[in-house]
Amino acid sequence: MKLFTPLLAITLLAFAVAPCAHAQEKSADSSAIKAKLKEMEDAWEKALVNKDHAAVANMVADDFAGFDTKGKHRTKSRIIDQIKNETDTLSSSVNDNMDVHVYAPNLATVSGTSTEKGKDKDGKEFTRSYAWVDTWMERNGKWECIAEGVMQFPEKK
Repeated sequence: MKLFTPLLAITLLAFAVAPCAHAQEKSADSSAIKAKLKEMEDAWEKALVNKDHAAVANMVADDFAGFDTKGKHRTKSRIIDQIKNETDTLSSSVNDNMDVHVYAPNLATVSGTSTEKGKDKDGKEFTRSYAWVDTWMERNGKWECIAEGVMQFPEKK
């Protein structure tokens, strides 16, 4: 019995500490996921400025589904075509207020706002602001955007 009591205490202590260690591990994983997805969102904006459709294609899932600012359904091929055929020239596009929610080790949403500045095809300067939410999933070790919704704020006059 003398040997049993310390073993029982150690076993109970291990069971009590295990969830805490698991929570810390999940928190660390969650922090890494949040940082990675924010980095990817910023890379997406940079790719838009550079009209780098290949970079965007690498981040968007083949089965992507989303809606643009006019409520039209978007697919991966439509996004790539829009970038290829864009007549506006962006001088900058910056994300702000990004908020990442990790729902599982391979599933998260990122919401935020972005502001792009540039010139239209006639040389007229513009500033456009958007609110958006992207859904990301890690598949085969690679994070991909699987869904998106975007809303454009009215332009300030």
